[in-house]
Amino acid sequence: MRARTSILWCALTLSASAATVSKVVITRSVDENSCAVPKAVAALDTSDREAFVWFRAQRLRPGEELKVEWLAPDGTVALDADYQDLPAAQSLCFATRLPIAGFGLAAQTGAWTVRILSGQKTLASSGFRMNGVAGGGSLRVNSVERTATAHGMELTVEGAGFTGIAMVHIAQYTSGSGWRYVSAAQPRVSTSNQLVADYSALPPAEYLVIVRNGDGQISRPVPFVVPTAPTGGYKLPTVAGEPWILTQGPYGTFSHWGRTLHAYDIAPRSGRCIVAMRAGIVHVHDIGAGQDHTRKTFGNYITVDHGDGEYSHYGHLATGTFVVSEGQRVEQGQALATVGNSGYTLGEGGGYHVHVQVTRSPAIASQSVPFYFDDLGKTGRGQSVIVSSNSSPKCDCRVRAGDSNVVTAVTPVKKTSTAEAPQFSGSVAFNQWWSNFVSVPSRAAAFEATLTWTGQDNGLDLHLMSPSGHHYAWYADPTGYAGSSSGPQQFLIPHPEPGTWRISVQGVRGGSAPIDFAVKTSGKTARVVAMK
Repeated sequence: MRARTSILWCALTLSASAATVSKVVITRSVDENSCAVPKAVAALDTSDREAFVWFRAQRLRPGEELKVEWLAPDGTVALDADYQDLPAAQSLCFATRLPIAGFGLAAQTGAWTVRILSGQKTLASSGFRMNGVAGGGSLRVNSVERTATAHGMELTVEGAGFTGIAMVHIAQYTSGSGWRYVSAAQPRVSTSNQLVADYSALPPAEYLVIVRNGDGQISRPVPFVVPTAPTGGYKLPTVAGEPWILTQGPYGTFSHWGRTLHAYDIAPRSGRCIVAMRAGIVHVHDIGAGQDHTRKTFGNYITVDHGDGEYSHYGHLATGTFVVSEGQRVEQGQALATVGNSGYTLGEGGGYHVHVQVTRSPAIASQSVPFYFDDLGKTGRGQSVIVSSNSSPKCDCRVRAGDSNVVTAVTPVKKTSTAEAPQFSGSVAFNQWWSNFVSVPSRAAAFEATLTWTGQDNGLDLHLMSPSGHHYAWYADPTGYAGSSSGPQQFLIPHPEPGTWRISVQGVRGGSAPIDFAVKTSGKTARVVAMK
């Protein structure tokens, strides 16, 4: 799920008053699928896997922003989470995660405070104690480096206070059984600040290293991951050369914990088409879902079986945009569907993003496993602009594999003749908007709109807004859409709503120079002041 999406809805009604927080709970675990109040705790240990703050906010206004801050014992903000562009709601519940065991925050023992803010105003706060041995002791692990070998793997542990009879333990945390030790080894290289030990291969997952000295001293755990094979060949699920925004990576504070711990959320900037991260057999799940704030689901999604026990999943896709079919084999970089906001999504830009994860089981709700994008590397913990190298001649989301026909629900509108005078003309640069208005008579059989421009490196979007406020666009309601990213873009709306329609053009790709365009519709120019 995308960043800012770990909001569990209780009810949805409009409100005009300022938000309030009625209940705050510090807990070790939360139910991600409901608003059930979790069991409160007053203290946590540095060996606990994680902590959550669960709270209920009320009387939220449209576009409201809330912020959660975790204050360490020294008063500094150790971690924060921003919830932006929230919907109007009478009551919402939220859950935000603080990782503990295996992370540096575990070293800060003492009295912690969590506060929830709206702007500069503190709406509520709560406290808890972090118990355990503070950092800086004689035995500590600073870092763990894993290297694959012919017989398994080698771990190089850097730290301090190691003795000659130290043992290097590998542990794993599971929500059902807690901590369990997976393996242990006597280091073949042992100094006071470095241990090197050999192990058999482990399946892809998150693990933690714990060093035990001969005198019984035990270090705090430090995490490392065993990803899918480094040569597994995953690439970003976006078309080569297009900039997208990485909004949440693995260990995301908002929603990437538990089964989705190793997932990525990627939001559109100029591109729209989602492509296969690796080759495989497609399983499609276009269930006609739209945005749904009542259930935490992935909406419309696609699963690709890679044939080696690994499955990649692509969630929150736009319904009606799938260009692959059940059982079809796709190559890496081949178009799958258009990015959307189906299922449980929120956030800036309407929540449009793709959620991708890899599992060792065919179900999208299975436990995710660590993996790296060959064109991204080991980054992905914060927001950033990312560009894919995932190239394929089959990367067009308008075209079905092996077919040159445009995927559309209606017959494409004929291209506007260059000799024909446009109804409207204008120019916009990147991220600028232009709008005008036309009237559609009662009982019209169809409403046509065509946007044309020049320049293959430029990109514009055509938007139609009906008199009642219904939004037609490639990512909203694509009814009648037969457009192209390089022009023309066209709509043919059957049995349109009568009245005044707004026609808008947005610059979505190009440089700083304005892009000239022309618009022609079957409607009559309305007497409304144009906007730019």
